[in-house]
Amino acid sequence: MKVSRLVGYILSLTILGTSPLLTTITHPNPAFAEETSAVKKVVLLDLFQRLAGISLVPQGGVSSITPEVTKITLVESYALANWQWGNGRGETVLINQNEQWRVIVGSSGVLTPSTLVQYGIPRDLARKLINYDKGASEEQPPVSDLFTTILPQLQQQTDVLILLPSQFPSSKEKIYLKSDISNKNYLIRLSLTPNCLSTECDFGFLSAEPVNSVYYPRNWFTKEVTLAQGIQGYFTPKLCNASCTPSIIQWMWEDRTYRIALKGIGRDGLEEEAIMVAIANSAIEAGPR
Repeated sequence: MKVSRLVGYILSLTILGTSPLLTTITHPNPAFAEETSAVKKVVLLDLFQRLAGISLVPQGGVSSITPEVTKITLVESYALANWQWGNGRGETVLINQNEQWRVIVGSSGVLTPSTLVQYGIPRDLARKLINYDKGASEEQPPVSDLFTTILPQLQQQTDVLILLPSQFPSSKEKIYLKSDISNKNYLIRLSLTPNCLSTECDFGFLSAEPVNSVYYPRNWFTKEVTLAQGIQGYFTPKLCNASCTPSIIQWMWEDRTYRIALKGIGRDGLEEEAIMVAIANSAIEAGPR
């Protein structure tokens, strides 16, 4: 019955209202707590209205599975709420208009900047909202000087969470950048000449692409390394025959594989590994750009 469903939902709201709320703000104040409480109630009501007719709520009965808001991120007049309902997870974005929170869009998957732009949210705010939700902070260290010009292009042209290092080795020679950017991946090629087409002028690359179901090491010399935030990484040292391959470090995060490949790094294998790990860690610790 609809009445019994509604009673069950109100009870779940009461129970959920007493549970601790995870947020991206480390020092909540009373005003912030009031805002997140209001956001939470609107999200839960929206979920009930959209999903109550699905199998999550048995016909004529009260579901034993209750929705829960697990995290709320606030940026200006917008909020991004993460929620789960049984085995289902999703995100909802809201806007505060005239002191009232209103749902803009909800999804059982992950929302992207391009999706939020379709609902009238400026792209820079959409990316900031998503980035803060994924761990970026207002005190984010700036990207390394080498990537300052290409960062705006990435932010406008891809929905990928952009990880770029804040630390990068200096070079005596000028390094040129060439990008290949799409909605789901990006590739930044580094070279020592403007139009490099050979291994002699190739310096390396940084990339992000969808994760493959299975990871296979590049070769027998690839080793596991522990990166910042406990992330599992893989380091492959350079190999030299007629020419040398780049040192490569890669890791998986948020359904993407991130790779950094560089030539001429370190005087030996240990230094090579330490430098590559430090570069990767600076990208991870800075958070998405």
